[in-house]
Amino acid sequence: MYSRELEGETYTFGVSGKLWRDALLMYDHQTRSLWSHITGEAIQGQLKGKKLKPLVSMPQITWKAWKENYSDTQVLSVPFRGAMRESISRDSYEGYHKSQDTGVSGTKYTDKRLPNKQLVIGVQVQRKYGDDGLVGHDGADGQAGADGQAGADGKPGDPGAVDQYSTQYRAYPLTQFTKTAMINDTVNGVPLLIFHDRESFATAVFKRIVDNKVIIFTAIDGHFAQDNSGTEWNLITGKATKGKHKGERLQRLSSVNIYWFAWARFYPETTIYRK
Repeated sequence: MYSRELEGETYTFGVSGKLWRDALLMYDHQTRSLWSHITGEAIQGQLKGKKLKPLVSMPQITWKAWKENYSDTQVLSVPFRGAMRESISRDSYEGYHKSQDTGVSGTKYTDKRLPNKQLVIGVQVQRKYGDDGLVGHDGADGQAGADGQAGADGKPGDPGAVDQYSTQYRAYPLTQFTKTAMINDTVNGVPLLIFHDRESFATAVFKRIVDNKVIIFTAIDGHFAQDNSGTEWNLITGKATKGKHKGERLQRLSSVNIYWFAWARFYPETTIYRK
């Protein structure tokens, strides 16, 4: 999900009918530029090189689970072939999802670290060089915040540096969530909580930071977790429901549920979470 606002202008988008790297290309009605739906970047046209701002969202979730947590939700209803889209129970891509096919271009995908059609949660974490470190919580795995942490391939405040940010990518195979619904991890120096519920297919990624302290989560039941202060959290809403931090919300990061071959094609430098 992306914001349609870019440099003070609001754009409207449609499906171009074209593919790039075996993935859909959008186009904007105002300039007819072509945009990658995976990276949010314009690859052709007047706005080439511009990037849309990703918005945090729940990539996929059952209606039942969503409604239980957001009871006042409105539903976008779209007419489609004489019916409403949400009433259509058949998945037009069912055959593709069940097959080992990887797009229509005939490209041979060679990153064998995971099977091509393995579903993963794709996360990218951007961090500004020289950001302060975080205070650990009761001996948790945070860093002392005195000097901050240098970026992976540069130095904080390096004169003449072109890119002030370091971005790292990580893929979390859904097979990692067979026995647990959550993973405590750190990417690019940022403490993360990765949540995936196999029953509702709900997925969310949060920063594991409350009051500038790193916290650690353990699963309770379903989409609920407890941190090391005893606070209980709803990981669909990201809100603390009981305990010391009741009423507070975790900061949610954007993520995507995607096939491995597609994620690795766009982000070949990605790492893979392995327990």
